[in-house]
Amino acid sequence: MTQVKHRVHVVPSLKRPGRLLLSNWLAITIGRDIFCWREMSASELEHEITHVRQWSAHGAAFPLVYLGASLRAGLGGQGWYRGNRFEVEARRAAGQE
Repeated sequence: MTQVKHRVHVVPSLKRPGRLLLSNWLAITIGRDIFCWREMSASELEHEITHVRQWSAHGAAFPLVYLGASLRAGLGGQGWYRGNRFEVEARRAAGQE
């Protein structure tokens, strides 16, 4: 797979606030920046790099497109996070599914 430019920021203090939204939260990707509360494994990093590619493909509209995918998945009974097509793609890329 093509390498993409990305930056990883390990910020341990992000653990608690992130868990308010998702109990098994590790990282969030915003543009080319990946923010995590601990070092990531190779597969976890690949998951987040997939999100970097998604940001690159959709640009500034990505948060809205992601939200729409979450709403569709949630209303379809697949779960707002687990069924989100962007998360499904990232899990597959990382060999997590």
